[in-house]
Amino acid sequence: MSKLAINGGTKAIDRPIGKPWPQFGEEERDALNQVLESGIWWRGGYQDSKASWVGRFEDAFATYQGANHGVACTNGTQAIELALKAVGIKPGDEVIVPASTFVATATAVILVNAIPVIVDIEPDYYQMDPDAIEAAVTPRTAGIIPVHYGGFPCNMDRIMQIAERHNLFVIEDCAHAHGSRWKGKGCGTFGQFGTFSLQMGKNLTCGEGGIVLTDDDELTAKAFSYHHIGRIADRPFYEHHIVASNLRMTEWQGAIAYTQCQRLPEQNERRMANFRRLEAGLRQIPGVDPIDWDETIVTRRGCYFYHFKFKSEQFVGLSRARFVEAMGAEGLGIGSGHLHPIQKNPLFTNHNFGPVGWPKDAVVPDYERVPTPVADRVLEEEGCSLGHSLFLGDETDMDLILEAIAKVRENAAELL
Repeated sequence: MSKLAINGGTKAIDRPIGKPWPQFGEEERDALNQVLESGIWWRGGYQDSKASWVGRFEDAFATYQGANHGVACTNGTQAIELALKAVGIKPGDEVIVPASTFVATATAVILVNAIPVIVDIEPDYYQMDPDAIEAAVTPRTAGIIPVHYGGFPCNMDRIMQIAERHNLFVIEDCAHAHGSRWKGKGCGTFGQFGTFSLQMGKNLTCGEGGIVLTDDDELTAKAFSYHHIGRIADRPFYEHHIVASNLRMTEWQGAIAYTQCQRLPEQNERRMANFRRLEAGLRQIPGVDPIDWDETIVTRRGCYFYHFKFKSEQFVGLSRARFVEAMGAEGLGIGSGHLHPIQKNPLFTNHNFGPVGWPKDAVVPDYERVPTPVADRVLEEEGCSLGHSLFLGDETDMDLILEAIAKVRENAAELL
């Protein structure tokens, strides 16, 4: 009789694991009610905008991440756009981005009339490959947008060395990395800007929203102006200095973002404790390798999703796709995160964007020919992701995950 659920056996995980997302309670209800009763539903209604819910969130999150300043905005994509405008991006500038990320990392570059140059990831941590960054630099390169993919920090030592050597800006895409630290320093505080998404699925959320962090006073003032229709702080309200949009966060979002920010430290500690338990167990099951991390280097690890590596040869030649299918039947959904190389989207293969104001010598890459062999292989054969809310449960949830994986491995021959 079959033991695997996919063939009619009993499921290994027969109850919910982790926690529903988002987590909320009386703190959020009270904050939203305070916004309602105040009648001030936007930060501009406060004489001191830092006293607003948005301002309180900016200060709280900047402090948690270790930055001097924060400017909250409408969403994570526009956070990147905001940062690019503030650093002075020009039409036709090249900006290096990784292949394995959400497409917004690159589309934000296009939306400011620049050119994304897409490079491969490295095989150990699935992060942007510093060697590939170095090889992609040209005279037109203006900057780098490293993505702390899944919440695991990029090698910021190497990336900052490359940027300094070639005089490039660095804008860290931290949409997955709320709380992550590299050698004790918060992700989003290495380059000119760090940008964060607060979209519904993120491990700090207010439904939709974003924030940029920086230590630079001048860049803070520019970001503020670009998100506030060209206004400058402490100048007359109807005095506009630059062409800019309205990217302001509402007080409703600010209230949720602030209260959720108060939950984040404890949630991240719980996730990290569960990572450690899961990883200890994965090392006892041949063919499911955790991504090793040195806690003296990755000193705090946020997590949008958690990756481990599936090794087909340890599962009697079973494909990754069949393994994922079997695990789903056992009660554990496994995804691939954002491993799909973004240059394979029709947006890039069809060149569905144009050279408005570009210099004559600007060249758009032939994205169909951009090689990303590591990302391609990892997507097809190896990379398995688990969502962050799974890690908000207790250690028995990790044990159930391990039992399900061990069960599929022990009975993998049933699937051939």
